[in-house]
Amino acid sequence: MRQYVEKFIDSMTMYRLVLYGLYLITATAFVLSLFGLLSFTLLELAPTLLILLVVSYIASKLFAWTFSAPYNPESWQITAFIIFFLIFPQNDLKGFLLTALAAFLSVASKYILAIRGRHIFNPAAVAVVISGLLGLLGATWWVATLLLLPVVSIVGLLVTWKLRHFTMVFVYGFVSVALAGIIAVVTGRELGEAFKTVVISTPIVFAGTIMLTEPLTSPTTKRNQIVYAVLVAILGGLQIGWISKPDVALLVGNVFSFLVGQRRAIKLEFVSSTEITPSIYSIVFKPVHPIRFRAGQYIELTLPHDHPDDRGIRRTFSIASRPSDQYIKLGLVTANPSSTFKTALLNLTPGTVVRATEVGGSFVLPANTNEPIVMIAGGIGITPFRSMIDDLIAKQEKRPIVLFYAARREDLLVYGGLLNEARKQLGIMIVPIVTEPGPTWAGEKGYLDMKTIERYVGNVYDHTFYISGPNAMALSFRDELRLAGVTAGHIKTDYFSGY
Repeated sequence: MRQYVEKFIDSMTMYRLVLYGLYLITATAFVLSLFGLLSFTLLELAPTLLILLVVSYIASKLFAWTFSAPYNPESWQITAFIIFFLIFPQNDLKGFLLTALAAFLSVASKYILAIRGRHIFNPAAVAVVISGLLGLLGATWWVATLLLLPVVSIVGLLVTWKLRHFTMVFVYGFVSVALAGIIAVVTGRELGEAFKTVVISTPIVFAGTIMLTEPLTSPTTKRNQIVYAVLVAILGGLQIGWISKPDVALLVGNVFSFLVGQRRAIKLEFVSSTEITPSIYSIVFKPVHPIRFRAGQYIELTLPHDHPDDRGIRRTFSIASRPSDQYIKLGLVTANPSSTFKTALLNLTPGTVVRATEVGGSFVLPANTNEPIVMIAGGIGITPFRSMIDDLIAKQEKRPIVLFYAARREDLLVYGGLLNEARKQLGIMIVPIVTEPGPTWAGEKGYLDMKTIERYVGNVYDHTFYISGPNAMALSFRDELRLAGVTAGHIKTDYFSGY
């Protein structure tokens, strides 16, 4: 079952998955309304949604043109659908005009409520908060109804699964429910009823899985994500007036995210693309402004292009260069046929400026330099390890590391020069494994398995494992390591879904 879910969610980008999920929730709401199971009629739902979509589209085009910013065909739709579930559907001219204003405010906030080109707030939340402060359309969160809860929960689970934000969402839900229980005990309410109310009658599921996880306004490291989730949950559950509204609490959390993350728009100037092995390219950018990141983290690029395919205009890459490098280097593997994003990326001309939406991730080396580490790389999954090793060489920092590097053929092994330097200068053990070796290959052959790992490493439960590569490979090794006695806290994964 898990494999089927993984295959489904990895067949599309996160933004496309969220959009399709919102389509499903909307369709469910329309069906329920048709049978009289919602408080709103189709004549209220349909025009409200239509106005939100039309105004969001026009405003998105207008602001993108005005600010010379990339136009994202998915972003404005996601925002419009989220607002649809936050405000009451309208049925008169005044209500339609106020709905249009909310849509306009949401798009405008991305460009106006920004610092050095980086927007701070969740656009749907900021729109309903401003509308509420003006005495217009505030958030009612009508999506928090029992009949919609099953489909909202399914969509929320898939989004959380896609982002691998289980910890953040769990912490938010746990703190929200626990706080409701504490308040119930203090005020003399029945505990079971309090728990039932917070799950069914508050937007904890929709807010926690669809809005809290929004990548551009949430932290990118696990530690900060936990703080963020606790902050939003406590503010939203304290019942202390206006600031405890879920949308307001989320905006406060957005401020925290901005303060601990990148504080300006990320712009990269394209330098070159070089084919380093058959089907693998090294992509080089020069940051327009310095970028803060740690070795092993990722960057998400936004590349508008004509007729994008189903995977959209955004893609996440592990950074292959060290933090002190003046360039941002990425590894790109191509297939036939190639995605429209990859084709556009490889066809960039030097000097073209590309925007990145976020930099982050928790796939970084531990603070303890004596901790034994095993790195397992599959194919292009070598890129975050290249960043780590390059950084260690630059610092001349020795760590007990064994790197297993698996590839289908020896001509698909990349970064050999750097890995040899790591072997010579830092004593890192490099173990390449080739599945389909040529007649002259003298290294490990076949598929990497636990027996091979144990032959080089010994007792696996004494080590921390870092796994980077195709999702199926990462999950398989994670399961095998757990069976071998390695605790979950000592297994770090940096999967990719065939970008």
